[in-house]
Amino acid sequence: MTTPIATTESSNHKLEIAFERMASRSFELCLQALMKVDFYAGLLRRLEAGQSIAEELPVVANMSPELVKLTVQRLKKQAELAANEAWELPNELKGNFVTTVRSAVTQGELIPQYDVEYVAETKVGQVRVVAKNWRRNVTVEVDGSAEAIKAAYVQMVFAGLKAD
Repeated sequence: MTTPIATTESSNHKLEIAFERMASRSFELCLQALMKVDFYAGLLRRLEAGQSIAEELPVVANMSPELVKLTVQRLKKQAELAANEAWELPNELKGNFVTTVRSAVTQGELIPQYDVEYVAETKVGQVRVVAKNWRRNVTVEVDGSAEAIKAAYVQMVFAGLKAD
């Protein structure tokens, strides 16, 4: 016969830890995308100045300058979108939370400040999880009633089980 194991961790703490992990991963993916944006912006500046980028990218040597510029612009736009999409939840959790991503670039800072809000509606109330960064520091706050937080955490666990 098995006996239950008592735990001191609350659903609030578990939910916060889960979102801290996801937010840290999202931040790293976002930074990778922002580095690509910076790279493509540098290429565009060089192209607009009339310089060739064929030394770094030999594949563009046979392309027209207009096509090269359009391709670099498209790649830059894709990287910008990837930076914001990095904050989205995994597909199995998207049905449980509504995600809102806001960002601002502070003068003198290299890394944008992100304010990401995840809202879950449960039968017993609303849960709001806010992930923010300042420079490389990522913080997560969970707000809601204890019952709503527990219900949101249970929804996350079941969504994860269904995905496996």
